[in-house]
Amino acid sequence: MHSILRDFLLSFCPAGTRRRHRPGSQLTVLRSATWGGLAQLLLAALFLIVRLKRHFVLRAQQFGPHMAGSNETGQAIVALIVFLDFLIHPLSLLLLYLAIEGLVRFAGGIITGETVPNLLVSLYFKTANSTSRSLARRRGAAPVADIADRLADGRIRISSASQKTGWNSSITVGIGGQWFEVESEEQAPPPRTFMYVLRPASPGKVLRGYQEYDPASLDTTKVADTDRS
Repeated sequence: MHSILRDFLLSFCPAGTRRRHRPGSQLTVLRSATWGGLAQLLLAALFLIVRLKRHFVLRAQQFGPHMAGSNETGQAIVALIVFLDFLIHPLSLLLLYLAIEGLVRFAGGIITGETVPNLLVSLYFKTANSTSRSLARRRGAAPVADIADRLADGRIRISSASQKTGWNSSITVGIGGQWFEVESEEQAPPPRTFMYVLRPASPGKVLRGYQEYDPASLDTTKVADTDRS
């Protein structure tokens, strides 16, 4: 039960967080995101419709005496104004956002088999990471260079003090004219707490995203070539 709840909560988190905190079952995470998105869509849409109906009833009582005898064009203009007045309310905007996000999460799971995270949760983690880096810079902490280990089977293991933004299974990373894809992301001891394992990209891989890795960020004095051992 604890594992299922943990996987459900992880379905709201970005891919980087799910790679650092491995779920018990990727299938459970995908299903949680898919059907949770559908539930979010239906509940948000239901509350939105109920609020819209109440809003129109209230405005009809207020404007009814003034609309007596007006033509259809005038009634349509008033209805549009009432709808826009409803839409700009903060709670209405929140419900509309939740409905759209629920639709995207449900469609992502059904059509592409992709776990779409919650936007607000993703922004929280991104803000927290940015804040941590900013605090480290203010404290005068010297930047920690990456370390790359070249493995015997052609893979590369990169240990970094900061998270690589956008490094996930759908991105292609260029290093020294070669293409690699992210095989896994793991936690490591400080100061380099992010460890990425890259494998050579397959020739037929479809590029959904590309980043060129800057070798200048490597600590060249500590690069380890494990196939020499």
